[in-house]
Amino acid sequence: MKQASKINWLSIITIASIPITLLVIGIIIELVSALKPPPADGIYDVTLEYLVFRGGLIFALPCGVLNIIVGIFTLSKGLVKKWAATTGIIIGILGFLIGLIAWVWYYMIWSFSSHFG
Repeated sequence: MKQASKINWLSIITIASIPITLLVIGIIIELVSALKPPPADGIYDVTLEYLVFRGGLIFALPCGVLNIIVGIFTLSKGLVKKWAATTGIIIGILGFLIGLIAWVWYYMIWSFSSHFG
């Protein structure tokens, strides 16, 4: 009898990589927009900054850990091609670091500065 549901490991790596990739794109857009001169009226739009920060808090750390675990598991078992597992592990490490930085900022720096600011 065939197995009823077979796990597609490549799709798990791909789906967990999408939020991390979007966060990296958002960070790059924010860094490029920081190089522009300030607006004449002095009103800054921080919507994208807020989305990137909250996305880092909510999605980056769990998706990064999932990518690392699934990438190592599939690489050791040979379930996907080596480049796919390695890419998943690299994106997972990047997402883990982004999430860790967001959490450190949220708990340590932001709370400290809001308390004394």
